Amino acid sequence: MSKLYLFTKKIHRLLVLIIFALGLLMTVTGTLLRYPGFAVKYFSFFDPVFIRFIHRNLSTYFSVVLAAMMLTGLWMYLYPYLTRHKKEPPQNLPPQGPVVS
Repeated sequence: MSKLYLFTKKIHRLLVLIIFALGLLMTVTGTLLRYPGFAVKYFSFFDPVFIRFIHRNLSTYFSVVLAAMMLTGLWMYLYPYLTRHKKEPPQNLPPQGPVVS
C-alpha cells in the first residue's frame, strides 16, 4: 500500500476520535437546549445562553471534522479501485502443460 493511503488511514482514525468527542459534547449541549427545565434543575451553574454558545461554536468544528473524515474515507474507499492494474498474460515463458517424453 502506498504511504498516502496509510497516512490517510491514520488521519481518518484520528478524525473518528475527534468526531466522537465533539458529537458527545454536542449531544449533551443539544439535550440541555431541548430540555431547559432539566438544564436549570441539574446544571444551574450553566447559563442557557452559554450552552447555546458552546453548541453553536462546536457545530462549526464538527462540520469541518466531519467533512475531512468524509474525504479521507472516500479516498480509502476509492484507493483499491484507482490502483487496480489489469493483469496481462506473462510473455516468453515456457508452456505449463504436462511433460511428455
